Parts: sequence; C-alpha cells; structure tokens
Amino acid sequence: MSDKAPVKLRIPRQDLEAFSRFTLSQTGAAEWAAALPVTNAREVALALVQTLGELNRVALPAADRYAILEAIRPNMNVAVASLSRKVINQPLVLPEEPRQLAELSDQLLGLASTAYTLVAVHAIRDRGKVTGVNPARLACEALQRAIDLTAGKIFQYFLLYQPSEGRAWQTLHQLYHLAERQHLTRLRVDNGQNGSTTIQATWLRPVLLSCCKPNQVRQGDLTAMFRCLQEWGGEAEGDAQHGALFAVDLDADQPATYAKSTRFTDRPEGMRLVDTAALVVHLRAIAAESEDHGRRDVVFDKDVRLHHHTLLHVIEALSSVSMRNFNRTPAQQNLQVTLGLSNAHYFSAGKQNFDEVLHGKGYQPPAGKRIAINPFLVEQKRRDPWVEASPDDIFSGEEQALPDEPAAGQGINVDADIRAKLLKEDDTGHLQDTTRFREYRVKCINASPGGYCLAWEASPPGVIRSGDLLCVREKDNPHWVLATIRWVSQLEGKSTLMGVELLSPGAEPWGARIHAESGLSEPIRVLLLPEIKLVAQPPTLVTPHSGFREGQGLTLLRYGETRNICLQRLVAATGTYSQFEFRKAAARPETGVKEDRGLPASPFQSIWSEI
Repeated sequence: MSDKAPVKLRIPRQDLEAFSRFTLSQTGAAEWAAALPVTNAREVALALVQTLGELNRVALPAADRYAILEAIRPNMNVAVASLSRKVINQPLVLPEEPRQLAELSDQLLGLASTAYTLVAVHAIRDRGKVTGVNPARLACEALQRAIDLTAGKIFQYFLLYQPSEGRAWQTLHQLYHLAERQHLTRLRVDNGQNGSTTIQATWLRPVLLSCCKPNQVRQGDLTAMFRCLQEWGGEAEGDAQHGALFAVDLDADQPATYAKSTRFTDRPEGMRLVDTAALVVHLRAIAAESEDHGRRDVVFDKDVRLHHHTLLHVIEALSSVSMRNFNRTPAQQNLQVTLGLSNAHYFSAGKQNFDEVLHGKGYQPPAGKRIAINPFLVEQKRRDPWVEASPDDIFSGEEQALPDEPAAGQGINVDADIRAKLLKEDDTGHLQDTTRFREYRVKCINASPGGYCLAWEASPPGVIRSGDLLCVREKDNPHWVLATIRWVSQLEGKSTLMGVELLSPGAEPWGARIHAESGLSEPIRVLLLPEIKLVAQPPTLVTPHSGFREGQGLTLLRYGETRNICLQRLVAATGTYSQFEFRKAAARPETGVKEDRGLPASPFQSIWSEI
C-alpha cells in the first residue's frame, strides 16, 4: 500500500455545541465514572454507550478527549468483561437477554474505538495545536487503544461463533494502516494494564487468532488462546518480506488467510505478510516444557488456563497449511444425530444402557442394591451435632418431638408412583432410557468421505461446542458412526452450521475400571474404536476428558468379556474426550482390588458411572 493511498475510516461529525453528562475535563469524567453502579454491568454499559455517543459528536482538543477517555476506560473494561461472562456458555442461538447483552457490548466497543480514533485523527491533523504532550505519542497511544477495542469486537464474534459484521476487519486494518503511515507501529506504548506493547502486536492479536481456526475451539479455550496471543503474539512479524505462511489485505474487510491463496495472486497494494515462524518456535518451547512437567496447563490467572491440547492446536494452525483431504459434494438428506459420550455409548450398544452393556440385555439391579447405592437412602454414620445439643439451648417456645415421630397432623403422603420412582423401584427402565437418550433429525448440506456439514435449522439442544462427540446415522442404515464436531458457526436468523469429522465407522461400547493403588475404580463409559487398516490407524480408546492419562492401566468390561490394557500415546484431546492408543496388558492381581460395593478410589470417581 503506497503512502498516498487514502485511509478509509468512518468518524462522526462533531456537530454538538454542548455536552450534558459532565464537565468536559478529566476530573469531571473521573467523578462521573466513580458514581456509576459498578455492580450492575448492564446499567453501566448503557450509561457508557449514551455518554460516548454524545462525546463523539462534541468538538474537543485531542489531548482533552484522550484524558476524558482514559478516566472512564477502567469502567469500560469492567463492563465489557462482565457482559462477556454473561453471553458465553449459552446455546448457540442466544436467548433474548444474552443476545441483547452481546449487542450492547458490541455497541460499547465500537463507540469507544471511534472515540480513540477521533483522538488519533485530530492529533495527526492538528498536531500544531496539541500542547503539553507529544502529538506522535498521543496519536500512537490512541491508535493502540482503538485497535485493541476493535480487536475486542472481533473476538466477541469468534466467541459467539458468528460472522464479523459492521466492517470490523476493515476498521482494524485501516487503523493499522494509519499507524503505519505515521511510522508508529513499533513504538512501545503503555497498554494501561501495568505493561507495554506496540501497535503491531495489538493488531496481530486478532489477525493471528483468525489463523488459529477459532471456530474449532471451545469458548473457554478460545479465551485462553486470545490471552496467549496477547502474551506472545509479538513474536510474530507483521510486515515480513517473503516466506511467510499468512497474509492480510489492509484494504479488505477480511481476516488473514494463507499467503498462497488465490486472493493474493496479483499481490494487491494492501497485502501484508504475517510471518509466524518465530512465534511457533517460542510456543513449541513452552509445549516441550509442559510435556516435561506432565502436560501441565499454562496458567495466566485464576480464570484463564491454556490447556496443553489447545496449545498444540495453536502450534499446528500457525505452522502449516491445512488442506482439505476430501472434496465435498452437495447432499440433501436428513441424518439421525445423537450428542455426547453417554448417548454415543447407548446407541452404539444397540440402545442398551450402561448396566445392560456390563451385565447383559434386560438387566435390572435388584431393589435392595438400588436402594443401597442411593446416597440419600444410606444410613449416615457421621456424628449428629444436634444429638449433643443442650436442652437449655433450645428455644423455650418449641416443643420437643421424638425423632421418629412426625408431629400430629403433619404426615406427608407420597403418591405410590412417585415413591417408586424416587426409590428406583419401578420397572419402566426402557421408558426412562428413551427419555434420557435422545436422537435428533438434522439436515445434511454436503458430505465427503471424511465427514459432513450439518445445518441445525431448529434451536440446537443445550450448549453445542466444537470438540463434542456425536453419533451420526444415515437413513435406512442400522449402524451409527462415531464423529466429533470440528467447527460451529451461528448465522444470524438462520440455521446453526456444524462441521462434523468422522472418527470411526463403528465404536464398541465398554466399561473401563482404572487401576489405582487402592484398587479398581467404578466402571466408566468408554468407546473402543477398531483398527482401520486402509489408513493404518491402530485400535484406539475414546474416554472422558478427565481421569485418564498415558501409561494408565485399565480393565475393560462388557457382558461376558474382560480385557486388560495399558493406555499409550494420546492421539487427540478436546474439552470433552480423549483418544488413546493402547496395548494389551497382564491381568491385575486380585489382591487389593476394591470390590464393586466398596468406596471409590477418590471422592470424584463415583460420578463416572453416571457420565
């Protein structure tokens, strides 16, 4: 892009003669901000939106406008962070209230970015009128703030799996172009968070995030990725000369893509190469250190944790070109889909629940055992402090009742059917299974030998995330195919799109007991994927994400069969499941093995039988 190319930024006219919110000074803005109701993020955000909308239309010297914005900036950061927490972990089709909060956050970020853009433009245009501060320094800091806020808008689109709107990418690139024209991209500036950065590093953060396939990552992992790129994204080079893997067009309203893309065949003037080689080397060193410490996560703070598998995803995305293995062909058919490990286990077993997989079809635990395993019906052995209470401590107006005698007239009559369900004495197990384990009819847009693109036209059930397991079955095909969600995209007012990758044409349902020092854990649902000789894939085991690790011994169980294995290399891991290679192992000695009815090896392992 030549220096003569115009910068395409939209800024409002300053057509207001008066400002009604506070005295136009840093002190007045600070006093107004201090009076905001900090516990009500929505009210604070609304107040800031109204104030910034008016402030952007008032004529002010660049330095005064910047001082006012810096005074209210902490409140903007807190409001945006609070709103962000309220819109994540929601269904892909946002309910009304989270949708309104997301729109409010987007509006606040946009107005704040415009406010700082005004400071930069006026500081550059009227540099002779700027007093008390270096005009270049003022423009540099204002542009860094504006780019950071625009990056926040883009990050929220990624977080909600929505396409970016409102010229967000073009605004980001044009702000960077303006800084580039003024030779400000590499100057160190205070980022307002007890640290320093550069305009180039701030611009690269969302650019690199777009290269990391964010629609394939869960929301929590996406937040950690964004923080990772804030910490180390400066290692990348945003104006490389040659040999870079990615490129971006500063004139386009689009994210970065591969430099070899047809988009850059004619090498447009706005093309900038993004070299990630140094960043990848740095991240690989961090990953190696994590491996040496047993795959420890990178902890940024108490709320943000970069999991090892997410770090590997970032490294893979930034270091190599991802090519599609199969061509997609349009398909107009409906598929049967079931979500989650429990559902995949149930339907892969031919609609047998976990007890039936372990003990045979039609198995029902005896009533005595069902009561005994109910923690609410087991006699508590803990000391009851009320037994030792002194009668003098009891309020004199209360009447003392015998512990086993209900007060007169206060007996509770429980319906026989309800009581049977509470005590699990009913024999409607099949009806309960069909209610608990559900399958859905989903439209298939296109297909390939490696997977499907599915369109969920109705509101998807619950929270669907990339990395979740699911089973897919075509019409008139009795066999379920195990798959995983690789990416999701929510189109406003339209269907939810999911990219589904097939893991195995068949999955065998088993129960797994973990070998521990105290014995064997309770059985846990796992899926054994058979060997696929055509692609040289050995047998693997799909387990829940937590509780399983390389080198662990397991006993696999299903009706009439027992196998002892040792988990080997971790093949894949998401926030939902892990996939291991394994080898056969010797049978575990019976001595010291915990009986089925004993206590679990840890306080948490007892929940695995319900997963």
